[in-house]
Amino acid sequence: MIVDGHIHPIPGIVNEETLIREMDKAGVSKAFLIALDVHSSDLDSIEISGKVFNRLMEACIWDVRVIEEMKRILNSARIENIYVAELVKNNPKRFIGIGSINPARGKSYIESKIREIDKLELLGVKFIPTLQFFNPIKVKKNIQKILKYCRDSGKIAIFHTGCDPYVWEHPHISEDGNPKYLEKVIEKFQEVPTIIAHMGSYSRNYPGIWFKEALQLGVRCSNVLFDISAVPYLVCRRGYVEEIRRHIGFHRVLFGSDYPVVGANIASIISEVCNTPYLSEKEKRLVLGLNAVNLIKIF
Repeated sequence: MIVDGHIHPIPGIVNEETLIREMDKAGVSKAFLIALDVHSSDLDSIEISGKVFNRLMEACIWDVRVIEEMKRILNSARIENIYVAELVKNNPKRFIGIGSINPARGKSYIESKIREIDKLELLGVKFIPTLQFFNPIKVKKNIQKILKYCRDSGKIAIFHTGCDPYVWEHPHISEDGNPKYLEKVIEKFQEVPTIIAHMGSYSRNYPGIWFKEALQLGVRCSNVLFDISAVPYLVCRRGYVEEIRRHIGFHRVLFGSDYPVVGANIASIISEVCNTPYLSEKEKRLVLGLNAVNLIKIF
């Protein structure tokens, strides 16, 4: 039994039929479908555009067309909560729906999104600091308002960590995706199962970029789990495996493909996990499905 804990059903790129077919080819029984509450209009804000411009300068990126391309990517990456809910409704035995809220958008917006996720009966909330342009510390109160909702309603939280494709590959641009900012935000909500996506490690240019910071967060917060979406090498290289085993253990690691982002092919990623010589058979079973089952009691 395999559970994919990280799929983005991006409209126009993958549809319901494609998702089911890809899961069947890979032998995936159930998958988390994750919404993305991202807005290209955020880049029209003086505060956000100024922050992004300064970081682009720090990364020595001078091309004026970059902002427009960032807007295009945000438009294509946006996945509405209601769209995820519709997919789940059509395939409740295969899909688990995770909503998304941008905590930098203000009190009334956050409250409306909480009501929306509650009404749609989605099982959790995804935060993505890189594409939502927030530092977790600076919007701490808003995130904690959402985490309180998660605690009171029995939902999970997922935080993107690491970099992102395109200009976000530069650590200067994706600095807010460093897990070191999360401890002070989530420490009061130990009852909320919290998944740290990509284990702080996604970066094309600097693989494992904030891996150590992610492990430190896991040591300090026992409610934190990690997925290996976009970073399957974490279970295929001895050094990473030994560090994970030493600090947090593989009972807190979930499989995720990040399909269809960064060219993910679910079957090939599962093959990497199945064939790694560095995990025991028990650890492979935990990562590929049992940890997810224990997390949300799927079956």
